Amino acid sequence: MKVTVTIKALNPDFKQEIADTHHDGKESEDNFKYSWEDEFEVNGEVNEFLIRNNDSYFLEGMNGNEKFSYEIPSMTIVECLGEDGSITRFAASRKLIKDTKKNIDKNENVHFYLFLKGGQRIANPLQGIYISMKDFPSELPLPEEEEITGDEEE
Repeated sequence: MKVTVTIKALNPDFKQEIADTHHDGKESEDNFKYSWEDEFEVNGEVNEFLIRNNDSYFLEGMNGNEKFSYEIPSMTIVECLGEDGSITRFAASRKLIKDTKKNIDKNENVHFYLFLKGGQRIANPLQGIYISMKDFPSELPLPEEEEITGDEEE
């Protein structure tokens, strides 16, 4: 199967009433529903698609010449096991998640959506990893925060 994962951050200023009254329920240029969106297509064929709720994610890497590994609790982890033995992971702090949605088409391909609450401070240390700043290890330098508004595109 092919797997696509889309992460969308809700715009905390979106007003459904304005959309309903003036734009047939749809968002508009001045009232957009999502602040930003990331979309990932998993390379190759995926044999197994797993969602692990309330699990720990291990943030690993190098800080200068020192190797580190920090356990980040209370994460939702999306894991894709490839037919070539590869493992692709996406993760988000549970406190950031407003909703999820999983679509499966007639060819058994999966499109998984993670909707994040708006107005939250998020660390994005790696592509596809979204950690609440409250859970980000204080021992690590903070990743540079980007202000993404609805007018900008990635």
